[in-house]
Amino acid sequence: MTQQESEAFQRMWTRRGLRSEFRAAWAISTNIWKIELSYPLSVLWFIVMPFLWFIPMLITGTAVAGGSESVVLNDLAGTLDWVTYIAIGTSVIGLTISLMWGTGFSLRREQNAGTLETLMTTPMNRSTLVWGSMLHNLQHGGLGVILQLGAAIVFFGVTINVWGIFPALGIIALAIIGLQGVALAITCIVLLAKQGWMIVEFITSGLLLVAPMAYPISVLPPILQYVSNASPLTWSTEAFRGFLMNGLAYQGVIQAVIALIILDVIFFAVGYLMFTYTERFVRRKGALEQF
Repeated sequence: MTQQESEAFQRMWTRRGLRSEFRAAWAISTNIWKIELSYPLSVLWFIVMPFLWFIPMLITGTAVAGGSESVVLNDLAGTLDWVTYIAIGTSVIGLTISLMWGTGFSLRREQNAGTLETLMTTPMNRSTLVWGSMLHNLQHGGLGVILQLGAAIVFFGVTINVWGIFPALGIIALAIIGLQGVALAITCIVLLAKQGWMIVEFITSGLLLVAPMAYPISVLPPILQYVSNASPLTWSTEAFRGFLMNGLAYQGVIQAVIALIILDVIFFAVGYLMFTYTERFVRRKGALEQF
């Protein structure tokens, strides 16, 4: 290695700052995309997956309501259009699962590929490994949301208020902060338990169960309503749907934003502290290479 190459390598190795961390996260995200797009069945599953969640609910709703409107839902949620209600709500499922499973198992994926220890020695913050996966899963899940809503508009007559699109995106941005805290906690479980998919499935399914994606939280048992109100996914789903259905006339925005900010701070702080402690604990035990 020449002196010039050595100096360039040294500058790269000592590089710090938010820009460098973002570039590293973007490289991780791009690499995951390259791997996924190398498998045609993976692409096909990505396209079909949103409809496998929505269409059964559409069939069930048609059988129960007997039409495109529901008086019962109007009493509970203030809208007769149950098709739009469910279509918008369930579109968030793919994004949630992508963030929980994809981000939560990011380090496990690198471990299986034999690259985790190498990545741990690179000059970047170790949490950037998780942020990079989160960035990919945000893109992946976000495209799923667009795909499902687009198909619902074209094929099922779903209507969306265009004035609510940008506020709805802001709500999703707030939701991602809190959900990332949950994903960091899941990463800790995976680092410690290795094959902790049962716990991850329980957490993800629990969040989806109490979130008002296909039904209002008022139909849940009282104890689950309390749990639902403590989840950032609940408030983000309600506000996301509220803006897309009612536009700027959505009246629950202040309550939803305040609740999301409070829950984001709590969930992210707890998740980040858990990840920092767990990552150090696992490295100290020399357990990164253990399967």
